[in-house]
Amino acid sequence: MKNVLSKAALAALAAAGGMAATAGAAYAQSTPTIQPMSGAPEIRDGQQRFKVRGRFQYDIYSNDWDTLNEHGSRSYVRRAFLGAQGRLTDHWRYKIDFVLNPGAGVDDATTGDGAVAVDDAYLEYAGDFYSFVIGENNMTSPLEDRTSSLDIPFVERSSIINAYGYGRAAGVAFLMTGSNWMGAVGVYGDSLNNSDSNFANDEQASISGRFTWAPIFESSPDSYRLLHLGVSARQRYNGDDATFRYRPRPLNGRGSRWIESSSANAMESDTSIGFEAAGQWNAFGFTAEYITSTGETPTGIETESDGYYVDLTWSLTGEPRAYRGNQGSFGPVVPLRPMGEGGGLGHWDVIARYDFIDLSDVDAGASRGEQSAIAVGLNWVPVDHVRFMLNYATTDLDRTAPGAVDDTANVITLRTQFDF
Repeated sequence: MKNVLSKAALAALAAAGGMAATAGAAYAQSTPTIQPMSGAPEIRDGQQRFKVRGRFQYDIYSNDWDTLNEHGSRSYVRRAFLGAQGRLTDHWRYKIDFVLNPGAGVDDATTGDGAVAVDDAYLEYAGDFYSFVIGENNMTSPLEDRTSSLDIPFVERSSIINAYGYGRAAGVAFLMTGSNWMGAVGVYGDSLNNSDSNFANDEQASISGRFTWAPIFESSPDSYRLLHLGVSARQRYNGDDATFRYRPRPLNGRGSRWIESSSANAMESDTSIGFEAAGQWNAFGFTAEYITSTGETPTGIETESDGYYVDLTWSLTGEPRAYRGNQGSFGPVVPLRPMGEGGGLGHWDVIARYDFIDLSDVDAGASRGEQSAIAVGLNWVPVDHVRFMLNYATTDLDRTAPGAVDDTANVITLRTQFDF
């Protein structure tokens, strides 16, 4: 039922844009205008705003494992979004993005998986320096998860973000912001995309928060300097839902999970604390995050795990990463000289990452261990809202169980993406 409604909403989305555009004919006192904004036109009528949103990411992928029999190449749609954002008044705002998954096939009514899902879906009341948000959101997530998949340096997020289950969920968040800081707390339940059956059971619940501050945030035509610091925390309880498993894939990979916590000793609850830092000095930048997590299984076994990543970026054409001080996150890089305009080549940058996660204490399973990876990449933004990404990553997967077999995975990915 949930996916049926989502599909109906998608059909209504296109009609909504048409109705807004013709509102002036129905009401003589109203004359809507269309403004160019962020890749696609925005319709404005008094305080009201309406803008269709979308993104498409297409990957060509090749992996090669030393031990595991995974040596293949594939092409697939990594993400396809269609949605809308806007305002009902200057203070009441909304955003909704539907995830279109062409590779999902027929919808699964049992798991909730299917060809249509929800990404962001929330209503916001925005004051001058604060906001209340209700719905599917990730307002309190760490830095890398708060940065859009359109703007992260690599094609995939780090092992700690993926393993510890960050992402969007349905809940209520309160934010306070300034030009170079933000603070947020939120109470969340399950994701809107999970099965809406089992009404006799409790869903998972979490409380989380994040605070960021940029003590250095200076921008001028000739100089860009940034120092970002942040801390986040989250406490989760699974309720009657499935217990939490930590299951990272090889860096930038889409294949098997060689290092993971077994289902027999998954967590009933966990608490994570994260620390983040980022800096930019003109064309050179870095980003680093560390997260430590303590958990407890249903039988009372306590575990500890942690991980981190460090990114280095160098803009070959000089543009720095765009920082949003009131969100504590990074946005898109706009080329200074777009391709096709006065001999411009667009924006080019090279990137490098070291990524590590230690799951050797999560349980007594054979797949526990440590995972470390090195990745490099080249990104090209020929014009605003278009991006090409070439990544190479090698991941060492070291199991710590007696007699366990280690492995190494090598992954190459080429991504084409655009958004509006």
